[in-house]
Amino acid sequence: MRLFQNIQLIPRPSLLGCVRTQTGKLILPWRDYKPFFAPMLQNRRIALILLCAATLQTVLISAGLRGWQCPIHSTLGIPCPGCGLSTAVALLIKGDWQSAIHTHAFAPVFLFAFLLMGIVSIFPENLHRKAVFQIAVIEKHTPFAAYILFGIIIYWIVRLLV
Repeated sequence: MRLFQNIQLIPRPSLLGCVRTQTGKLILPWRDYKPFFAPMLQNRRIALILLCAATLQTVLISAGLRGWQCPIHSTLGIPCPGCGLSTAVALLIKGDWQSAIHTHAFAPVFLFAFLLMGIVSIFPENLHRKAVFQIAVIEKHTPFAAYILFGIIIYWIVRLLV
């Protein structure tokens, strides 16, 4: 089942900044990036399952109970790039920003993503479709997902070395 099958992106109407090659091909001033977040949002069931799992993990951590343990840390003995993220999000929700950022610097990004996921998932169908489309357009023309992934990997390497 293809999650992103019903969204078609329309190029910008302005051709400012476009360049024509010798063969006449038009090169647009942006690149096309593969959307990552919008396909998850398009399928409400997947979005709600991810949201419920993240919420349950955060509630367990907030209550002082053991949530799901990291399989990479349990198996290899080294923390994965996401280790500490649940604790950091729980601290953010409690309002302890300094401890949250100290625990995992990407906690605000993930909290924002899950809040957006929750809000968009409960929209009526027409608003849901429009929101997913707008997010897909933003993702298609900006490398946000790549920057976040690259940042998490660099952050993880620094955490391992320090």
